[in-house]
Amino acid sequence: LASSELVLVNWPEGVMFPGEERASRTMPKGISDLTRAECSKLLAALNDTEDTRLHIRSVPKHKGACICRMVHNKTTNIEKAALISSEEPVIIGAPPPYDSNKVRGKRMFCNLKTDRLGPKRMVNKAATRVKK
Repeated sequence: LASSELVLVNWPEGVMFPGEERASRTMPKGISDLTRAECSKLLAALNDTEDTRLHIRSVPKHKGACICRMVHNKTTNIEKAALISSEEPVIIGAPPPYDSNKVRGKRMFCNLKTDRLGPKRMVNKAATRVKK
């Protein structure tokens, strides 16, 4: 993803990220490691028609002046370099549901490290309605 200047956005909450290994497995098997529940969540995210759908976003290209820097003795786009050097995430998880114990969504970087500094937890829409 990083070398192609792409970011995977809204990876479903509670689904193992690509590259993560299930502790109970001796040999990782990629998508085959997902449980049925995780596969269902992934499929639902792919079929979602809302803003929360799972999609791939291209890193924006700057028009006009080239914003570049040196990385490994090569001139490269700053955004691409930030992805490759793990300064920016290559996978951004979906916001956790309003009733989750997680405050923010999960993110994964090119070096396979993760954090919980992604999108904020969803708001309970039913609790925010104004009574007439």
